[in-house]
Amino acid sequence: MAKEPLSPANSNLNELLHQAGWRPETLARRLNAALARSGSNRHIHEKTPYRWIRGGELPHGEVPDLVVQVLAGALNTDVTYEQVWGRPRTRGPAPLSADHGSDLPWDSTGLLSLLGEPVPTRRTVLAVTGAAITGPAWTALEHPAPTLKSTADEAGRVTPPLLKMIDGIVTQAQQLDDQQGGAARGYVADQFSILARLMRRASYDAATGRRLAAALAQLAQTSGFMAFDAADDGQAQRWYLIALRAAHAADNSALTASILALMSNQAADRSHPLDALQLANAAQHAARHTPPVVRSLVATRSTLAYAAAGDLTGFNHMREQTLNFQNNPGDEPGPPWAEYIDHIELDAITGRGLVVLAEHLPRQRADLLRQATHLLHTRAYTPHDATPQRSALRHGAWLSLAHLAALRQNQPTSTTDDLDRSIKATRLAITRIPAVSSARSIALLHRVAADVEPLARRSPAAHTLLRDLRSALP
Repeated sequence: MAKEPLSPANSNLNELLHQAGWRPETLARRLNAALARSGSNRHIHEKTPYRWIRGGELPHGEVPDLVVQVLAGALNTDVTYEQVWGRPRTRGPAPLSADHGSDLPWDSTGLLSLLGEPVPTRRTVLAVTGAAITGPAWTALEHPAPTLKSTADEAGRVTPPLLKMIDGIVTQAQQLDDQQGGAARGYVADQFSILARLMRRASYDAATGRRLAAALAQLAQTSGFMAFDAADDGQAQRWYLIALRAAHAADNSALTASILALMSNQAADRSHPLDALQLANAAQHAARHTPPVVRSLVATRSTLAYAAAGDLTGFNHMREQTLNFQNNPGDEPGPPWAEYIDHIELDAITGRGLVVLAEHLPRQRADLLRQATHLLHTRAYTPHDATPQRSALRHGAWLSLAHLAALRQNQPTSTTDDLDRSIKATRLAITRIPAVSSARSIALLHRVAADVEPLARRSPAAHTLLRDLRSALP
């Protein structure tokens, strides 16, 4: 029987799937994973992409752009809307790639030019992969820091009281993020814009220029993490790339290392382990001469890259480095922005990585999950009057997932202990939802609901939890 001819409108999509080595069902699964990470309840049937290919249909909403983004990641190259759909975009402005317009010199002129461009907070920004994200990481380490000074006087001279006020705003932005997640995302972006304008228009010497650049890097890093936590990966990358430029201009290796480690964590979360490992290596290189607290943070964040790659040896090596830095803190104080780092937070990040690693290593799964529940417990049970509520919500969801995974691993000999502990952790996490804005944590709780659903058929406690959880989730 002759094959049904493909519609010219979407023969392009068929060819791109062939280049990626994917069947249409694979595309549907990748899209559903991306939608779930964003907290969306939308689900694409595995056969739906056949209609896009054979019938020339164009999906509605954000899916056409999401298809472009997913395929670009799979092919590790730029892919345009017209290349995928065979027609010009007619719905709103074309999205930008996260590295759009950033091909500028790594000197003071390049930074100030970048600051002159408004951050596209209301436009779709597509995440990038490969050299587009790892290239700037190594460039930041290879280029010497520029001298930042300005004789402009449109906004007057930057004085010590003004610097003190800026430092206070930076600290408050970080505290807002720790306490309630991305609820203040717009406010922090506005503070960045104000400071960027000041850097371009005010008068300051080289030392003040470095302090301004460091403050700018911290605001961009905070905005990046808020965007990441809101499942807006393209915007997060955009902010991180700007933060990297500013940290480089500030000649601040500790900030540079922290930003690179967050970029690595995002790549790991997006299932791009090779990018994650590259960025983790760059972060460790940047952190070589930083205080022990920064090196412990970078080593801990690097465990997530090795977890995504299923590399137990690399994971354990990073964990050993973390413990070594914790046991030998030295006398060198850490930067003010690192005050939130303690063994509880580092243990929780490691525990999160262990849950991911357990998915890759069936033979070691039981032991890895046992370690994970131990390391996640304290942060998940953070009191409600303590600052890191967003972290407590996220790691509470991870603790519940770890107990549920352990329950599946031990069946049919398992007891109700893991289920009871999962229920308790989930209920505590639910109580934090009204005060915390975190789409990624909500997505994790949706995963908890999916894992609890089979248990709800035979456990009244699980049935009640599932009902309450679905009622609480936005």
